[in-house]
Amino acid sequence: MADRRNLYGTKVKLFVSNLPEGCTPWELRKCMESYGEVAGSYVARKRDKQGSRFGFVSFLGVRDKRELLGSLGGVRMGDFKLRINVARFALENSEIEEEKVGQEKSSKPPGQHGVGGCFSVRGGRSYKEVVGSSFFGGGSDVNHVGKPMAGSSSVEKVIVVPDRVEAFKGFQGLAVVGRAVNLETLVDIDRLLNIAKIVVANVQYLGGLTLLISFHEEESVKRFLSSKNVWEPWFSKLDQWKGQTLPFERVAWVKLTGVPLHLIDSDVLSQVGALFGKVLYAPKEFEEDQDLSVVRVGVLVSHHRKILDEVVLSWRSRSYRIGVEEELEVWIPDCLKRIAKSEGAGNPSEDFSPVFDEHFSDVGGSQTSGGNGVVEEIPTGGVSNSQGNGSKVHGEVGICMGKGVPNST
Repeated sequence: MADRRNLYGTKVKLFVSNLPEGCTPWELRKCMESYGEVAGSYVARKRDKQGSRFGFVSFLGVRDKRELLGSLGGVRMGDFKLRINVARFALENSEIEEEKVGQEKSSKPPGQHGVGGCFSVRGGRSYKEVVGSSFFGGGSDVNHVGKPMAGSSSVEKVIVVPDRVEAFKGFQGLAVVGRAVNLETLVDIDRLLNIAKIVVANVQYLGGLTLLISFHEEESVKRFLSSKNVWEPWFSKLDQWKGQTLPFERVAWVKLTGVPLHLIDSDVLSQVGALFGKVLYAPKEFEEDQDLSVVRVGVLVSHHRKILDEVVLSWRSRSYRIGVEEELEVWIPDCLKRIAKSEGAGNPSEDFSPVFDEHFSDVGGSQTSGGNGVVEEIPTGGVSNSQGNGSKVHGEVGICMGKGVPNST
């Protein structure tokens, strides 16, 4: 058993301090998922001796806790630099110490390899490069696929990527990575940028609520980042793209079947969706829907597995079993469809106008000057869904500009 843990790693619990105010276990988990497979996270209500918020994060597949701590050095959540150490008196960490003692007892002279020996699969790479579902680094130009270990019930397929690979390098300094505050803002980001007179080179979807927005020149990126009063209502997080690792997340649309008519309620549907991820969308109006046999809910998840399950609804001493199945169709935000449509038409559309020269003239506060000289209000949050009757948020959506609503095309 000790040898298998040495190959596949073990579980380590870390103590994380200096968390930002209001930090949730979900946010802490998202911050740490870039550095390995997170088994769990917890944020305490009380504070440490320095008066800082703190919590705990458990990692799976850890081969060397010193490598893990080294890769986590300097990690930040916003403006807060996290203080991270191995948690004392944690059961998971005591198992590591027991394994270390066992290895010392069974160690052999250099050059010998046996069952009791310590076999390292890192090859000089950092923990961040080897932990998780994909192993990166190594320096070798040869692709390597991991082989099954004797007695292992599953085979992990591993590709070692050469260090020279660095995709989207040309975008560094010319793009920003933003996480939208909600689904409504995500699907209408092209319209919001257009209303605010912010001209961009391209908008690309990275999954979940995250977008890559590129500009024509680095100065435009700096001006956009400095215009926090413009983008803050749209993005919960916005950073310049510098090649940093981004946490994985995706939007999953699940179909709920068999929900009794008297229980088709927005709160009930949200509770079902919350069992599988963070609820991004749940329908609120149903009276006009033609098909009530299936209800769709959008959730944010951080895994690749397709959702297929059953949930029991308990109501007034009665139980109802409903089906929960994720749609197989890959979801794409409507903003990308409109941008592609406007580019394919060969001329600007009313939804998105590609312009080659970015300008922020007269953009201050939450107002911008319209083409007719009239000052128009920039939307300060997600736009309303004009399609509410149980349908997904990827149809035509109206945006409020001052007191009027522009025509949708």
